Amino acid sequence: MLHRILTAFFSLAIPLGALAVDLTPRYVDTFRDGVTVHRLFFADGDQKIGLSINRETTVDAAGGGVVFHFPKFPDIVFLLKHSPMSADQAFEGIPLEQYREAAHHQLPPGAQDIKVLPEESEPITINQWHSHRFHYSCQSEGEVRHVSVTFLNISAEEQLMLVVSSKEQNVKEAVVRSWQIIRSWQPLLPGDELPPKGS
Repeated sequence: MLHRILTAFFSLAIPLGALAVDLTPRYVDTFRDGVTVHRLFFADGDQKIGLSINRETTVDAAGGGVVFHFPKFPDIVFLLKHSPMSADQAFEGIPLEQYREAAHHQLPPGAQDIKVLPEESEPITINQWHSHRFHYSCQSEGEVRHVSVTFLNISAEEQLMLVVSSKEQNVKEAVVRSWQIIRSWQPLLPGDELPPKGS
């Protein structure tokens, strides 16, 4: 079932050619507050964008994006990828209908009894980002799942899509874990990175 869900999530993957942030997961050792941390980062040209993940999180590259898994909650899937929409398309009027259609495409294949839940305007308020979130409940493979799809403008030119899926009973856990990851998004400073061993 999880394979089918991921296949659906990746169906809207788009080429990375003209996009600034390369969502290929890479790792670097950083040093902060006296602690060495093996940290996930994405490349934005010469800039490294670091994210903090804990030992209860695994990361896989797929479909031009990155998928976060949580072994203690195997039903939770957090997908981060480039949006098929554009950051200059407002979350209102005709573009909002297009966002709704794009979000609907992120539901698991064969989803039934789909319920459209209330949307959220500006659910992510850090870093002067702008965002809009869609929520759905559906039946998939004999269980009730909750899917949220967030379109996130990380700049005036670039928009990401955050897709979080979980069993209905683990929605709160899914929200907390995905939020902990995305809120840690920040450029790595020159002094953060440890030099390679032996240098």
